Amino acid sequence: MRFSSCDRHSFVSFVALTTCRVLTIMLKLRFVNKNMCFKFLQYCHYGTIENLAINKPTLYGDEISPPVRFIMMTASILGIDLNFHKIDLFKNENKSEYFTKINPLQKVPALMVGDISICDSHAIAIYLCHICNGSSLYPNEPLLRAKINQMLFFNSSTLFRIDSEILSAYFSQQWPVNDRKIEEWLLALDYLEYNLNENIWLNGTKMYLADICTFPVVTSLAQLFVLTDRHPKVRQWIKKFENYPFYEINKKGLSDLQNFIDMIKNGKS
Repeated sequence: MRFSSCDRHSFVSFVALTTCRVLTIMLKLRFVNKNMCFKFLQYCHYGTIENLAINKPTLYGDEISPPVRFIMMTASILGIDLNFHKIDLFKNENKSEYFTKINPLQKVPALMVGDISICDSHAIAIYLCHICNGSSLYPNEPLLRAKINQMLFFNSSTLFRIDSEILSAYFSQQWPVNDRKIEEWLLALDYLEYNLNENIWLNGTKMYLADICTFPVVTSLAQLFVLTDRHPKVRQWIKKFENYPFYEINKKGLSDLQNFIDMIKNGKS
C-alpha cells in the first residue's frame, strides 16, 4: 500500500500524539523513567519525530544571495540536512513560472517542507531552530530573544534592503551609486558598531541567530565598499567567523558574487 506525503504526515502525527498521551499517563503512574519521558515529549513538541518521517526539506536559492547563505549556515550549525535546488538569479530563474508557484514574491530563499513553502529567510531560520530545539542560536529567554528579534528585523528592514539596492544598482550598471545611499549604508554599519562596542557578538558574549543573519549581508557589500577604520569592531566581528566550519559556506558564496562583480567591472556582462 502506498501513502501520500499528506497521509504519512497525518499518520505520524496521530502516532506521536497517541504515544505522548500514553507516556503522560505512564509518567503519572511512575511506570517509565522521567528523563526519558520528558525527552520524548520534547521531541514531539518540536516535531522531530514528524519531520523524520517526511522527506527532508528543499531549500531553493542562489549562494550569491546573503539570505540564502544565512539559511545554509544556520542549517549547518544545527546539523539539519537540506536538499538544495539552485535558482540562478542571473538567469532570472526566480521569475520562472516554476519558482513563482513556490514563492509568488519571486525572491530567494524559499524552503519547501512537504507541500508547504516558507518564503522569508528570517522565518525559515526561526523554523529550523524550532524543529531541532536550536536554543543555542535562538534562546527561549524572553528579553534575549526580543533583542535577537530586534536585530533580525533591523536586517530585514534596513541592512539587507540597502545591500540589495546598492548591488542591484551595480549589476544594472547604474553606477556610481549616489552618496546618500552610501551614507545610509555607513549609518547601518554604525548601528552594528554600536552594538559591538561592549560585546564581542551582536547580542552579548555568544553568537546567536542575529550574527549569522547579518554576517553574509555585511561581507557581501564589503566586496564593493571595503570596511574602513570607521568600523573597527565590525571588522573584528567578521574575523571571528573564520574560526567556524560554516564560514566556508559564506566564503564560497562571496567568491561567486565577486566573479559577477568582476564581470561587470571588466565589461563582460
